Amino acid sequence: MSRLIASTALIGIAIAIIEIRRLGVGKELLIGTFRTFVQLMAVGYVIQFVFDLERLQYQVLLLLAMVVVASFTARGRAKSMHGAFTIAFFSILAGVTCTVGVMLALKIIDTSPTYLIPLGGMMIGNSMNAVSLGLDRISSEVKDKRGEIETALSLGASPRRAIEPLARRSVRASLLPLMNTMKVIGLVHLPGAMTGMLLAGASPVEAAKIQLIVMYMLAASTTITVLVSSFFIHRAFFNKAWQLQLQGKRGNE
Repeated sequence: MSRLIASTALIGIAIAIIEIRRLGVGKELLIGTFRTFVQLMAVGYVIQFVFDLERLQYQVLLLLAMVVVASFTARGRAKSMHGAFTIAFFSILAGVTCTVGVMLALKIIDTSPTYLIPLGGMMIGNSMNAVSLGLDRISSEVKDKRGEIETALSLGASPRRAIEPLARRSVRASLLPLMNTMKVIGLVHLPGAMTGMLLAGASPVEAAKIQLIVMYMLAASTTITVLVSSFFIHRAFFNKAWQLQLQGKRGNE
């Protein structure tokens, strides 16, 4: 705890620099620091409780709660989209479930909380970021390309067909941060899992092996998430009469 308290001096330095330069974000940083402390400590106690129970159903409930929070966060990037929360929820859930299922089937991990909760949290967080980028990108694309979409509809294209080029671009935008990370991992920065193992005293080679597993896991879960979201994304912009709707509520339903 003494080290934790001492580390707050780093925030003090950052806030001091902000105030000296009159950047106007010192209050936000202070609030963010407080929220970070409360959230992480609260989650730490919750996870410790789940660890002590050692029951799979409680692990699943905790991960589901994380998916719900992630879906609400992703929805915030596309508030004008109808059903953004539902699309994000089922997309993230599909990505995490499929990836965990394969890892369990191949015996890469087991169902102990020391594996499922931290790895599940990583997948949920990365999938949330990816689907958030995708929803934000396609929302802008649909508004900018409304004329092209309506032209395609008038020529007989289905909603999914009319929006497919935009969905493809949103998928690429969603996966770009992951691709960039995989290109420079280990060269520009040491990622979290590897750094954590090194701090815990593991050998660098073993830490690198674990990090490889984590990166492949994140690549799979993120890709599945954005592909599932792109498959259903047309439902957010069209009503049952195949009319393009850009507001939160759709008519003719």
